[in-house]
Amino acid sequence: MNTVVRYFIFIITIISVLALYTACYEETPHYKIAISDASTSMHHVGMPLINLLEKELNVKFDIIDTSTGSVEHIRLLSEGKIDFAIALTTAGNQELKNTDYDNIRTVSPLYNQILFIIYNDSLQAKSLKDLVSGRKIGLGVKKGGTAQFTQEILKEFGIDTTEYSSVYTDNKDNICGKKIDVSCSFTSFNNPRIIKMLKQKNLKLFSLGNVDYAYRGSSVDGICKKLWTAKPLIIPKNTYYSKPEKPVLTVSVFTSLLCSKDINPDFIQKLTELIIQKKSKLIKENAVINQISEENLQKTHYYPLHEGVHLFLDRYQPSFLERYAESIALFLSIAIILSGIISSYRKWNKQRKKDRIDVYYEEVLQIDEISKNTKDTSVLMKNLENLYEIRNKAFENLIKEKLSADESFRIFTSLTAEAIQRINKKLE
Repeated sequence: MNTVVRYFIFIITIISVLALYTACYEETPHYKIAISDASTSMHHVGMPLINLLEKELNVKFDIIDTSTGSVEHIRLLSEGKIDFAIALTTAGNQELKNTDYDNIRTVSPLYNQILFIIYNDSLQAKSLKDLVSGRKIGLGVKKGGTAQFTQEILKEFGIDTTEYSSVYTDNKDNICGKKIDVSCSFTSFNNPRIIKMLKQKNLKLFSLGNVDYAYRGSSVDGICKKLWTAKPLIIPKNTYYSKPEKPVLTVSVFTSLLCSKDINPDFIQKLTELIIQKKSKLIKENAVINQISEENLQKTHYYPLHEGVHLFLDRYQPSFLERYAESIALFLSIAIILSGIISSYRKWNKQRKKDRIDVYYEEVLQIDEISKNTKDTSVLMKNLENLYEIRNKAFENLIKEKLSADESFRIFTSLTAEAIQRINKKLE
């Protein structure tokens, strides 16, 4: 028996230790995130962000850095194959026309990707159509965000894909040279590839219009109305050393941190708060991360905000009771006053009904007293008639709710019935 008991205690101890270990041990959450290859601005922005989140939130990210870019990132998110992605959020990608966006949510805009159109100054062009027609146009990865969105903008300027030769390369190879006449790139302002090209004396930035008409009815304004995630942007003079020689008008698009809608809202709230708080740290690692702000979180986005972002934005919102405290206090005051009025009315009405039944008491008792002291048949008959009349009036008032069917009324009916009975006996 002692052996069995010891064995039982041993088993219980093992189970308890395992349960305690399981309760104390929490596996580090893993998430998949797509940030494209190392030559892209998405990668350069993504790595500092991932390092920050892993350190501060005790999570682990499995990095996908072999993707072709924004279009693939959005498709992977929509299919539920990844949890997070950094992507150019555009409203004009033909490659994504049949994509189900319901699974995609916005966490935060991170930075602007700018359309750079770089060409050799030997190409004499008065318009964008003159510049690209019959020429080899570098668009980066074939199914990347740059290629899709640039072609959409060219289309808006009335330039069909048949009017130029599309040259698809890795992003790092999208440079002006023998294979490419005009290099088009959607990237950050500090992309080393862009800076390297603009250091060359014979390469220039092309302007999509007169900067004086930006936000005042320029052709770029019209395009941005249609492709509403795009905004006009002016690259100031001498941003890249001696380039451009004059301000250049182009377009920019938010590049955002996106996620799956199914991720825990509390985690997204913490993540959003951390990104906002640590913006200065992120900017020190990459200066392009300039769109992170609470104000930008509340702007219109191509993909709806995640529920966790809404929790972050509403963190200082007063509760229902706080918002309507004055109205509730006024309502309660009125309710208390009305309650007092109703209570007083009920007491008054009850007293009034009692006063009425007391009158009937007195009339019945007077008639009964007269009946006790007389043997006159005519008087007795008259008293009997009066009692019936009093009783009928009492019941009429009871029906009209001028009297209450309480103990006082039962005493009245009993008193009246006894008085009638005594008269009837005398009459007999």
